[in-house]
Formats: sequence, structure tokens, C-alpha cells
Amino acid sequence: MQSKTVLTYHSQGFPTNWDLNPYRGCTIGCRYCFAQYSHKYLGLDDFFKDILVKTNAADCLANELRRKKWNREQIKIGGTTDLYQHIEKKYELLPKIYDVIKRYKTPIFLQTKSTLILRDFEIIRELSKVTAVDISTSISTFDESIRKVVEPGASPAIERVEMLAKFRGVCRSTTLGFMPIIPYLSDTDINLDTTFRYAKEYGIDNVVTSFLFLRGAVKPKFLALIKDHFPDVYPALSRLYETSTLDVSYSRDINKKLEKLRSKYNLYGVYSPVTITDQSEQLSLFNNI
Repeated sequence: MQSKTVLTYHSQGFPTNWDLNPYRGCTIGCRYCFAQYSHKYLGLDDFFKDILVKTNAADCLANELRRKKWNREQIKIGGTTDLYQHIEKKYELLPKIYDVIKRYKTPIFLQTKSTLILRDFEIIRELSKVTAVDISTSISTFDESIRKVVEPGASPAIERVEMLAKFRGVCRSTTLGFMPIIPYLSDTDINLDTTFRYAKEYGIDNVVTSFLFLRGAVKPKFLALIKDHFPDVYPALSRLYETSTLDVSYSRDINKKLEKLRSKYNLYGVYSPVTITDQSEQLSLFNNI
């Protein structure tokens, strides 16, 4: 697939205002993924199998940065599809993209559920010497029997945490997303505590949390998946999502538990997007090494 543009602007940061997605569709296969709706605009049916590859992504990015007279705003790579999904093994788009990022000294935010990113560890280390690189992964559960159903193509959760920890001292920040918290599946006291305990033990900078959000065509598909694989959970979970908004009393109770865990493990770090000042200070630091 030859793409004309690869950068997408959002008025609200997620966590940045600019996204870059080298692929359309995603083999990681998270069954709760909000981006599944986007395939209907392409006339495609299966978001997890019908993958479009932007083979000219690096050249396209270079053209866009040059035309826009880029002000080195931070770009999130992998906003709606995982940048290190399985097909990246074949196409190797990321090293070429990183070359462009390095040329324009553009800060980036990387988010992946795959340990394939370690293939490019040395490239990212060198890139971090000329611009800010933030890295994030997200987990939902450390129970592999659940993970294999809801995130069949993702690396095991503990491997994701270990991968993230390898970038400590290399990247500007490391963020563990505890998301989505799936009611009655990943909200157990054991799973909640394990998530924060590992974040502390592995020295992760930030932990961000969010609940499962179901809307549109994703909602009936996900609930059907739960009914098939976790029938005991299905009645209570489906009641929580009778409307598009999660039951308030449930979210309030879980948030109280999360706050207690933040206090227990002293994990109050908050992610801060890169600013132009941050970049200038970082480059000055590296120039003095």
C-alpha cells in the first residue's frame, strides 16, 4: 500500500497530538480494541487479519516533515495499531522510520504490546541520544489463560514489563498502562497488586490506568467473546455495560483500590509530554557528554 500521508493530528493529546501508524489493522488482536471500526471505511471486514502495510511510510514521513517545516512536536507511533505487530518482522518499517525521526530530531512516544521492539534496541538507544524517546506498554492481566483470549497476539504481560524495564536509562520515560481494567476478569485484588508491585520492582516511571470502554460494534463482539469463554462472568459484566458508560459505583470502588496501591508502592509519577524546552535541554546535555 502506497500512502500519501502517515501523520494524523488530534486536537487532544493521546498522549501526543500527532499519530503515526505504519499499518492499518493489527495482528495483536486485542478483542476490546476501539480502532476496529476504522476498517469499515476501507471496505475491509477483519481488523485482525486484513492488514494494510504502508510500505512507503518512511519516505512519506520525510516528505511531510519537510513540507510542514516541522517544529519537532512529539509523535506517537502506534496510536491505533501496534507498531511492532507480527508483520513488522517481515517488512521492517520501523528502522527506516527511525532514520527519518533521527534526521529531523523529532521526539517520539512508542507504545507496543510486543517484545519485538527489542530487535531495535540499539537503534532506539542511538536515537535517544539526539531526541527524546518515551516508551510505553500496556497490560490487562497477568493471568495467561485470560490474556490468550482477550489479547491473543500480545506478548505475555510479564515479558512486556521486563521489556519496558530494559529501556530504563535509555529512554526519557517508561510508562506502564494498566489498561483496560476488565471488570471481573482483571480487577481481582491479586492482579491489581501484582501490576503495581511489578511496576515498582522493575523501576517503571509511570503507571496509568483506565477501564474497559465498549462502544459501537466492538461491544456486542466483546460481550459475545466473554459469554463464550467466561460464562460465569458474562451476566455481571454485561449489566455493567448496559449503557455506553461504565457503572459509576463500580469504577469508584476500583479507583479507591488503585489509590491505595499507589500509596502502598509510592507510584505517583505522572507522564509529561515533551516540550520544545525539554528537547533543547536534552540536546544540550548530550552535546556535553
